[in-house]
Order: sequence, then structure tokens, then C-alpha cells
Amino acid sequence: MKNNYSDRPIVFVAGATGAIGYKLCLILKQKGFNVYGLTRSADKAKFLQAIGVHPRIADIFDAERIKEIISEVAPDVVIHQLTDLPYGLQLDLMEQARIRNAKIRKVGTYNLIQALTNKSCKLIAQSIAFAYVPDQPYYDEQTELDLDSVNPVLKLNAESIYALEEQVLGYGLNSVILRYAKLYGSATGCSAAQLCKVHVDAAAYAAYLAIEKGEGIYQIVEDEQLYLNEKAKRELGFNPDYRFYMNISH
Repeated sequence: MKNNYSDRPIVFVAGATGAIGYKLCLILKQKGFNVYGLTRSADKAKFLQAIGVHPRIADIFDAERIKEIISEVAPDVVIHQLTDLPYGLQLDLMEQARIRNAKIRKVGTYNLIQALTNKSCKLIAQSIAFAYVPDQPYYDEQTELDLDSVNPVLKLNAESIYALEEQVLGYGLNSVILRYAKLYGSATGCSAAQLCKVHVDAAAYAAYLAIEKGEGIYQIVEDEQLYLNEKAKRELGFNPDYRFYMNISH
């Protein structure tokens, strides 16, 4: 992406109070960006204000309100970090959460994209790196999604991810999809998985890097032999060891 901004670029983070979204907002503010954040909660909007992010309160399923907000903000970059999953992926809550999350991937993504009338706006969207056809020698951006899985959970994941990615790629050349591995670290409630894992800070940093670099799909995962990250390292400058540190002035 090559833009000549006359002022600080305006970045709109949809899902700004989630584990990745909030950390991304912290990174963007530290880097000097003008940041707007979408949240459903007036209470959570206060956390955005506290770090210098301009909050906008709306439900992603309210298509007209989303259009109004995007028109008002006129962002240079939109980053889709919308999810609806319980803290720590609590098993007793996951069945309904998966259904809600699939709806966000399909309908929420549609509403967000339909609001983007300025096609020069860059669109960056989160996806996942663990919805592939199983038993492959390795997994990268070219690996097929497991759309025909006999496991209903895996099938729902793959179908909703396919719907999200097709919409984002159909938006135009100015788009990036980040297939995140299984998250761990602060605000996730999850410990590191044995395979296909990424720290939430590194995941958020990848979204920041994609603002000015990249096109298409990138797998955001720590260094390992089964799930590959060479493309993200080469084209985005992805660093799986990145950790965010707050600048504290005295």
C-alpha cells in the first residue's frame, strides 16, 4: 500500500475492545495514528477514550448505523477484528458463541464492507489458521479450508471463514486477510497451544504492519515446521516474538 497522507492516517478498528483490537489500538496510538474504535458497549467505550481512541458505539448488525459511522469518520484504513467469543473460550459457552461468531463473519463483514464507499480505503480483516483440510504435510496460505468436514464445529468454522475471506478479497486489491493462529497472552484467558499458536501482541502487531504493506492472505503464527509464516515475514515484516511495551514518560 502506498499512500501520501497529508496528516496522520485515520484508522478505524472494528472490534476495538477485543483482545487483539484493544492491543492494536495501543500500538496504533503509540505509533501516532488517529484511531477510531467500534464497540457495542458504552462502558467499554470509556477504555478506548482513556488511551486516546475516539469511540463509536454500534452493533455491527445495525447496517445503517455502521454506514453512518464510516461516512462520518472517513477512514483511510479499516481493520476488522470483530469476534464474539467468551473469555478463555469457556467450553460451556462455546456452542452458542460459535454460532454468533459465524454470523459476524458472514453478516457483520458484509455490513462493514457495504459501508466502505471509498474504495481507496484499505481493508484488513482477521481470519483463522486452523480451519484447514486435515493431515497435510504442512499448512500455509495455499492450503484448502475444510469445507466438507464431517465435524460440524470444523465445518461451521471453515464455511464462515470462507464467507468472510471471499467478501474481503472481493472488495478489491487494497485488502489483506490475516489468518491468526490460536491466541494466547494478556486478555485472551488462554495459555499457549502446542501447535499453531501466536501471542496476542504479535497478532495485533501484524495488523499494524499490514496498514502499509501486503496484499492477500497471510498466516500469522509462531515459528514451527507444520504451520508456516514465511510469507508474512517476507512481505509484512512479521515478527512472532514482538511484545508490546507501554511508553511511560516521567
